[in-house]
Amino acid sequence: MKLSRRSNLIILWILAGALVLGMVITFTPTMGLGSRGGAEGVPAVMVNGEPISELAVVRARSNPLFNLVTEGEVGRDLELLLVDELVRQELIRQEASRQRVSSAEVRTAVDEFRVSRGVAGRGNDSQYLALIGASGFSDETFRLYLAQQLRQEKWESQLIDGVSVSDEEVEAYYHANSEFYQTEERILARQIVLAERDEAEAVRAELTAGADAATLARERSLERAERDGALGAGANETEPRAVGRPALPTAVATAAFAIRGPGITDVIEVAGQYHVVVVEAFLPAATRPFDEVADVVREDALQAKRAQVFDEEVRRLQREARIEIPERSPLDLRYEDTVVATVGEADIKRSELVRAVYTNPQIQQALSPDTAFLITGFFRPAILDQLIDQELAYQGADTLGVPFVGPRRFVAQSALEYVTRDVSVSEDELEAFYQANVQAYTVPASAAVSRVDFEDVDAAEAFRAALLDGEQVDEAVEATGGALTSLGTVRPGQLEAGLDTALFATEAFESLERGGEVSDVLVLLTQPETLPEELEDAGEDDGAIAQEQQVVVLVADRTRERVRPLDEVRAQVENAILSERRAELREAWLTELREDITVVNHLAQAQPEDDAFGIPGFSFDEIEEALDDDGTGEGVDGLIEELEEAQETTDEPLTTEEESGDDDDAESVD
Repeated sequence: MKLSRRSNLIILWILAGALVLGMVITFTPTMGLGSRGGAEGVPAVMVNGEPISELAVVRARSNPLFNLVTEGEVGRDLELLLVDELVRQELIRQEASRQRVSSAEVRTAVDEFRVSRGVAGRGNDSQYLALIGASGFSDETFRLYLAQQLRQEKWESQLIDGVSVSDEEVEAYYHANSEFYQTEERILARQIVLAERDEAEAVRAELTAGADAATLARERSLERAERDGALGAGANETEPRAVGRPALPTAVATAAFAIRGPGITDVIEVAGQYHVVVVEAFLPAATRPFDEVADVVREDALQAKRAQVFDEEVRRLQREARIEIPERSPLDLRYEDTVVATVGEADIKRSELVRAVYTNPQIQQALSPDTAFLITGFFRPAILDQLIDQELAYQGADTLGVPFVGPRRFVAQSALEYVTRDVSVSEDELEAFYQANVQAYTVPASAAVSRVDFEDVDAAEAFRAALLDGEQVDEAVEATGGALTSLGTVRPGQLEAGLDTALFATEAFESLERGGEVSDVLVLLTQPETLPEELEDAGEDDGAIAQEQQVVVLVADRTRERVRPLDEVRAQVENAILSERRAELREAWLTELREDITVVNHLAQAQPEDDAFGIPGFSFDEIEEALDDDGTGEGVDGLIEELEEAQETTDEPLTTEEESGDDDDAESVD
């Protein structure tokens, strides 16, 4: 049975086992084996009376994450994360050690490994040894490592053996996670693929002018010409069928789906070819009926419940563990796992907080000594707020009377989704939101433009006349001695003032038979880049300085600003309203829970949330938005950059006089 994305994710949670934090602590030879004392040296940490060796700690520290910041509060956070992960692995190892694994099972595992890597058979013994040796293993230690993994697999299997889900749990899972059972976004479209950009731009101009996409594709496209460019069409078909993003190259799909309705993409270059897509209709994602996905949902719910059992067992092991740091260890480790927040009767430990902070991929990428104060001052408090809300939602799930399944975080998210399940939008609300935000649905003017410079007006006029008579641009340029420069696709404000005004604020253009338009002859006056030597020290009162004259003709395919109608952007408007409403309902529910569940944030900051470190204008809401970013927005990296820039502006900025210098010596040439 094909499993959904959610099910696959849950399976990964289960199979991760001891490597719960695999992205933080990279694969280290014999880590599990070497966590104990004995031949590996002095114990660094004692877990239930059994040692984790100093060598195991040193190996784990080889991960780059733990060397990015080694001092201060962030350094202590990362040390806690390191020790906590080693402790978790050791606790699972201890539980799994009770499982029996035979030498025959180990031999089978080794044989399977060798087959999978192409080093099976005695003739490949040297290649096998070289392969495992690259990761620090000998044949003996590799077999011990595999035996440990087999024990852990058996322990996990025993743990979840017999777990099942009821019909009520399956239905609750579907309603709380319906977004995972949606059809994908699709489009009905035709594509035209050409070898030259100029030809593609010309075709796009014809399409914009109303030319038939099927005809142009049939006559000119390098791909699917026999199907009139119709995407999804089968052999001998010329009408498009609904297709998802994989039907197009990534860059082309991004442009086509960004239209969110009927429209024409810009020319997109992919692997030396130029694509233009004419979207006839956009089909938004829709939730599939329960009956249609019931089997998949049941499997997903079962995997979630198994993950829940595993998660609860690991939490129990951690609660009951005896953890000690030997005084004689030269590593000077600390394990200060204090309570950072209390929600009802549940404590949120510092180890949970640092795990949530430093396993965030964006924070990992941005982490350095220079950004450490931002992590502790901004992101860590914001993530603690998220953990508090998560625990509130988990406890509040019991009040909803719905049998949610999954680990705590998953149940919390399911509850938050469930309380917003009945949100809907009326036609009047759609219209009102659209009118209030119409600028967001306005496609700005643009122009694919080329500039041709001439020595004099007569040559420019001759060039213009030639184009109007039907000549090709390149031929007319050569005949009249012009200099052609492609400016690409531009929007208002991107060109110098004279050209920008001509393109977007006037109608000084005439249409060409071959598509596109040609401008009137433009005479631009510009300040020369270098002044004559005798004028270098001249001021404003020394007379006007001669300006250079540029004679220019523009050849452009202009697209005027267009307000997309509501019918074209209905799905976007509806999703925007639904997202806003759902966020309000979730916040209202959490606020209601706080009336009955006591929340104590032990790390609450003393300074106002919107003025931390003296940097105004950044709230924790913005930070949480960045932490939840899905890749389409600025994310953590962008927010950190803004915060650093804002910090710089607070460090005794120059006065106006200091920035401009001594007014008595200022010079200006207009």
